[in-house]
Amino acid sequence: MSLDAFPIARLYDLFNARDLEGFLAMLTPDVEWPDEAEDRVLIGRDAIRVYALETTAPLIARYVPIAFHVEADGRIAALARQLIASAADGSLWSSTRVLHRWTVRENLVARVEIEQNHQDLTFPGIDAMLAGLMARLNAGDVEGALAYFAPDARFIDSFEGGVIESRDDLRAHLAHLFDTIRIRMDLIDYRIETDDRVRMRARIETRGPGGGLWQDDVILIWYRLERGLIVTQDVDDSGRDQTSHEQAADRT
Repeated sequence: MSLDAFPIARLYDLFNARDLEGFLAMLTPDVEWPDEAEDRVLIGRDAIRVYALETTAPLIARYVPIAFHVEADGRIAALARQLIASAADGSLWSSTRVLHRWTVRENLVARVEIEQNHQDLTFPGIDAMLAGLMARLNAGDVEGALAYFAPDARFIDSFEGGVIESRDDLRAHLAHLFDTIRIRMDLIDYRIETDDRVRMRARIETRGPGGGLWQDDVILIWYRLERGLIVTQDVDDSGRDQTSHEQAADRT
């Protein structure tokens, strides 16, 4: 199973749109679905339909997928923000991070596992995304780097100022950046913050067209991801490595 072979993001789109029949059509007839409230497993589309129409009627659940990953056994792991609101007035009841594992058989979901309040600070899908992005940046590959950003990504241009808010803006920004400097960026570490942003610490080396060293620092970048793509980024390239200060604060 691969992320290209199964449209995992569409499952979340259908669920969030409350398109129950469209969602059920992506499940096998004998799908296994956990009913956490009753500590049981629902079997089949009909059982899930009844559960959705009756048991969950007082609430509206919405999921914002952060990143995806195909595990060694073929299950698709999805890290997501779960938002539960009142169906009566829309007031938010809870907001938690969850991990879904989807077992796919013949291009339909056959089993779902849910881990509530997922607290891990890393995720394999984010590991792969960061490694791929830095490889494209280091290679000066405009289209390759562009593929890691959502079509509606929006952020401040930390190189020249201004706001990047379209794919054309981002393409022009990357092309100008790679024409002006050579970048070498190496990941030091990252963590998933409580607000789901990815805080990355990296060493960056930039050189001018003649090869002269312009910058050799540790920088911090915060990425917000949806569906494994960057939707916003914030850069602190002041050269201050805040980790030691944060660790000291944590110990006090």
